[in-house]
Amino acid sequence: MGDNLRRHNRDRATNGRNDEDAALVGQEGADAVLTDPADAPAPRRRRAWPWIVGGVLGVVGGAAAVAGILAATLAVQAVEVRDDLLASKATLGRLGSLVAAKDEAGLQAAADDVSARTSRAAATVQGPLWRAAADIPVVGANIDAVSRVTRAVDILVREALPPGIQMISDLDIKKLALEGGGFDLQPFQQAQSSIPVVSQAFTEAKAQTDGIRSDQLLDAVAGPVGEIRDVIDRTAPTLDVVNRYLPTLLDMAGGNGSKTYLIIFQNNAEIRATGGNPAASIIMKVDQGKFDLLDQASSLTFYQEGTAGEQFSDLPGDTLSLYPSTFARFSQDYTMTPSYPTTVQLFQDLWTRTNGERFDGVISIDPVVLSHMLAVAGPVDVAGEQITSENAVKLLLSDAYERYPNGRDSDAFFSDVSRTVFSHLTAGKWDPAKMLDALEQSANEQRLLLSFTDPQAQQLATELGVDGALRNDTSTATQVGTYLNDYSVGKLEFHLSQTVAATCDATARTITTTTTLTNSIPNNIQSKYTLGARNGNFGLPRTAMMLDVLFFAPPGGQVIATDPATSDESGFDRSGSQDGNSALSRLVVLRQGETRTVSSTVQLPGGPLGPLQLRHTPTASDTPVTIDSSCSALFATAG
Repeated sequence: MGDNLRRHNRDRATNGRNDEDAALVGQEGADAVLTDPADAPAPRRRRAWPWIVGGVLGVVGGAAAVAGILAATLAVQAVEVRDDLLASKATLGRLGSLVAAKDEAGLQAAADDVSARTSRAAATVQGPLWRAAADIPVVGANIDAVSRVTRAVDILVREALPPGIQMISDLDIKKLALEGGGFDLQPFQQAQSSIPVVSQAFTEAKAQTDGIRSDQLLDAVAGPVGEIRDVIDRTAPTLDVVNRYLPTLLDMAGGNGSKTYLIIFQNNAEIRATGGNPAASIIMKVDQGKFDLLDQASSLTFYQEGTAGEQFSDLPGDTLSLYPSTFARFSQDYTMTPSYPTTVQLFQDLWTRTNGERFDGVISIDPVVLSHMLAVAGPVDVAGEQITSENAVKLLLSDAYERYPNGRDSDAFFSDVSRTVFSHLTAGKWDPAKMLDALEQSANEQRLLLSFTDPQAQQLATELGVDGALRNDTSTATQVGTYLNDYSVGKLEFHLSQTVAATCDATARTITTTTTLTNSIPNNIQSKYTLGARNGNFGLPRTAMMLDVLFFAPPGGQVIATDPATSDESGFDRSGSQDGNSALSRLVVLRQGETRTVSSTVQLPGGPLGPLQLRHTPTASDTPVTIDSSCSALFATAG
């Protein structure tokens, strides 16, 4: 889920703060500017323009350690290159204040100075002495690395810096926020002409650094070179994605007309395959970047029909056989499938039934995503309660049910929370780079899922790995999954924790996935909404978790063994397939204070296998995942 989005996150062109542009905001202190970045402690988020140039200084310094065996002229030139790049870094550190002051003359002078110095440094390392030194065994690889990195930085300064300065001037996040929630799209529309230029510059810089012989570099050179290459390698494809999809992103934000989106909040306390019970949701309209909640009266029928017990979607029998009979008939159970497109189909058909329309998109998050976002946006006050990143999950998934034992009271509280938090998050008073980091973390935790009716928008979701689809082959990825669905009808799973581990037998072409589950519910829980409503029908205490565990094999594969082999209660063993993925279901009872493991062994299909995607249900807490080295022989390495 996540390598593509990680690359996309570091692009800030769509919101005015890409990693490179962020370097233009704020000035580093004089001591920091003159410090070799290889020796300095790494901050959480580096300003990329000064940092890339500063990284080259570390490379040149490392090269100086081996320059003694070369001509004295080469050593002198290495110092000159270092001095030019050091001065360039200092100038770049001042650009942020010049942008803020709207000092166009100062900006032009600074850009001219940096360009002249990096051009001179690039010309030096392309001279005959450096080219000759590059042919010397071992030492030559290090000289070549210095040359390539210097040329790459020169390309970025000459070709990407000027439009980058313009974009950061236009995209002032403090001036982009619209009254009532949303963002002014005009500066983003204007940025469309600059992004291709910046993207091409990074592509050219990457072509330079791709030729570096990393396995022959000395330690003093390898570290700084690796850091610079990492920035370029991550940013170049990210900019390529933005360059291709910015018109689509603007359209998604209502740039070409109003869009309607359903945002579902999955309640991990009543667990479902992709998160939890989606009973809480809001319908949002966005037009020219401005966000508005749909009038409650317009969506009332939608919510009522979703609980009427009628099925509006035509699903294959093999799919329906995997789930309880309520799955496609009650919207609270639409997320019982690990196939997010199926969940979206169910909600779309329900919306068509009640309003005669289709959503332009369906977005799924959970309270943990909200906590990540509140860590960036800051706390919000709701009904006399301050909701913060630290207390949001516990408050929404546990405390609220103890505090509001009446269903109407808790529903009113959740409705108030969703609207207030929505308004708070769409006000735009936060750092966009940090917010994208929060969304990246959410996506990596399999908590953020997106679906769109527009083909280009959907292709973007797929490319970013947040479409939540079950793959119909193993060419690009081999998906193996273990998913959980609550059967107790309660909110017990706030107190559920899990770990996931996988081992493989390359000779037998099998993978065994083991999930360790722990029920840590305390004795002081009293709410009838938390405790299992169905448990008494099976002679179980209300603190016991009844979990439908789904084991999925990839297309062409098969689940050949499960533990437990049969359900803990009779009549709950299910089998079927979905989107070409075969699966089995077992009911597992997890009593208060108990820890137990469930596992499945999957016979993998023949032929090449794409990179392993080990999917699981996101719980209210983190899920540690480990993949044994025995699996490396079976699956291709992710690109």
